[in-house]
Parts: sequence; C-alpha cells; structure tokens
Amino acid sequence: MNELQKEYSQWLDRLSSDLRSQGYASVLNKEFVERDATIVLNHLLPEFTHLIYIEVESYKKYFIADYSGRNTVVKLIDRSIDHQKTARLRTLENSRLTDHYLFEQEINRLKSLQSLLEHSDFE
Repeated sequence: MNELQKEYSQWLDRLSSDLRSQGYASVLNKEFVERDATIVLNHLLPEFTHLIYIEVESYKKYFIADYSGRNTVVKLIDRSIDHQKTARLRTLENSRLTDHYLFEQEINRLKSLQSLLEHSDFE
C-alpha cells in the first residue's frame, strides 16, 4: 500500500469512527466533490445501515448516520442561517444599492436542507 492509499485509509477510519461516536462526520474541504462522496458512501454503507451526505456550503459537507448526527447538523445549519442573516443585515446597513437577495436565496436554500434532514428517517 503506497503512502496516499494509507493516508486515505486512515481518513476513512477517522470518518467511520466519527460517524459511530457522534452520528455525523464533517468534511471541510472545497475540493471534496459529490463524486468523492459517492465513493465514500459505497465504502461505508456496509458498515452503516443509513447514511446521508449533505453539502451545506462549498466547504462544509457532512455525512450523517443517525438521529443524533442529524440533530447536530440541523443545529449547524441554524448557525449558517444566522451568519447569512447577519451578513444580509450588514449589507443592508452599509449600502442600499447592494443586492441582498443573494443572502435571502442562501437562507432559503439552507432552510430547505434543514427541512429535508428533519424529515429524514433512519429506521
């Protein structure tokens, strides 16, 4: 096994450990794309009965294995919504000319992800 394969195997072991202990695992990497997630899901599905992959932002992605993890990720999405709301307010305060609708769209997208997770069933 070469060094890259060894590193990847160790990363998968840590991801699996986080899923077992916390119910979710985060991937904070912009280069990690859906194709990579599919490979990871195929590798982990024999170990976990239910597994969800969700991309909250380009650099925040999560694997969720159970209700506990789902609830944690819903709270993390709440934080992202709060950050978007704060950014939108700052934009409105600083310049009436700036298009604040981008923040509204992002807030709505995050809320729909939250709703999707809240209705996910791990049974």
